Amino acid sequence: MELRVLRYFIEIVNDKSITSAAEKLHISQSTLSRQIKDLEEELGTVLFERGPREISLTNDGYFFLERAKEIDQLVDSTSLTIQNNKVLSGDLYVAAGEGKANAYLTRTFTRLIDKGENVNVHFDTQDADQIFRNLDAGVLDFGVVYTNDSLDKYNKLSLPIENKTGVVMPRKDDNSGKDYFAASDLKGMRLLIPRQMDVHSQWVSYLDEYVRDYKITGTYDMNYNMRAMVMSGMGNAITFDKPEYETGDLVFKDLNYIDTVKTVLIWKKSRSLSRLADEFLKNIMSMKKES
Repeated sequence: MELRVLRYFIEIVNDKSITSAAEKLHISQSTLSRQIKDLEEELGTVLFERGPREISLTNDGYFFLERAKEIDQLVDSTSLTIQNNKVLSGDLYVAAGEGKANAYLTRTFTRLIDKGENVNVHFDTQDADQIFRNLDAGVLDFGVVYTNDSLDKYNKLSLPIENKTGVVMPRKDDNSGKDYFAASDLKGMRLLIPRQMDVHSQWVSYLDEYVRDYKITGTYDMNYNMRAMVMSGMGNAITFDKPEYETGDLVFKDLNYIDTVKTVLIWKKSRSLSRLADEFLKNIMSMKKES
């Protein structure tokens, strides 16, 4: 399987047409069709549903597209790394969940941009499960996760940010007069919990041990979705504290007898760091000493 053919495939998907893709690629339609047919035969599956006016992806086609994009990005990233190792430049790929670490990370990004030449930072919001998968696939340089697990599979650096666990609810519904909740306050409460598995299992274990009589009415991945779910009355969300809860429509209540959750920077053990990635790590370590 050649990289050139993978890129042909991606171009066809983008254009939804073999004819249009062939024109952009400056090859004949018959040659491009033959290349894709050979690819399908090599994979042993059909990637496209051919319609009268445009083509669409099959289920296997969608799966293959995701992997093809990852491979394409990895090849481009590797090429740029080799070219840019003599100067502080190139692309840095970092992902983190929504949390207090983001401001910490962006200060470091700014330092790199100020110091380097043509530095591009790609900062994505992902949950822990996505970060683990993308680190393993080689499409991320670093990830930031919120967990108390050992994470022995990865290189890691604890950041000086601890996350308090609590319950977020509409401020208009806060009639408790309490600054914090005990487990007993959650009995009978409709609750929303995060989708990511490590935090999910920790908080469910807490509920099973201390609350028992609770009802999970949904899961969320991003903070924006969680806010909408809470404000619509679907339930109150178990989540981490954020400065934004000090004012506004939502209020945060600390949960008693549950450990704070650590913030951890992780990267793949077998991955050689580019000069830009190494400089990022040095800056993070320096900021940690300063804090």
